[in-house]
Amino acid sequence: MDVSISSGDIERVSSGDYRYITSLEEAVQRVRISALTVKGDFIYDRSLGTDYTGLRAEDRLLKEKLDMLIKESCADICDTETEVVSCDRTHMLVNIRVRYKHSETMTEVDLSGIIR
Repeated sequence: MDVSISSGDIERVSSGDYRYITSLEEAVQRVRISALTVKGDFIYDRSLGTDYTGLRAEDRLLKEKLDMLIKESCADICDTETEVVSCDRTHMLVNIRVRYKHSETMTEVDLSGIIR
């Protein structure tokens, strides 16, 4: 169980309590956080995130490299598998398939501020 993050802030319900998420929704949030955090940038856990060092938008193997790097950064998310399905090199939008146990969904991650 995790607290839901929406628009960069902790999400609350009308009563003022935190909104909690579980299962696939929690897995997707954790994958997104890992993919959007440059490894070493989060002061409280320097191992959190993805190491994008040396990646460029014009790299012909960009999708494959992103798939490998995101899988590595998400390896410790219990019962979760990731797969980079597509990568829009112009806008640096990456579509990731997230599988949690027997469920799956797609999520889009904007890496335009990270990969040039």
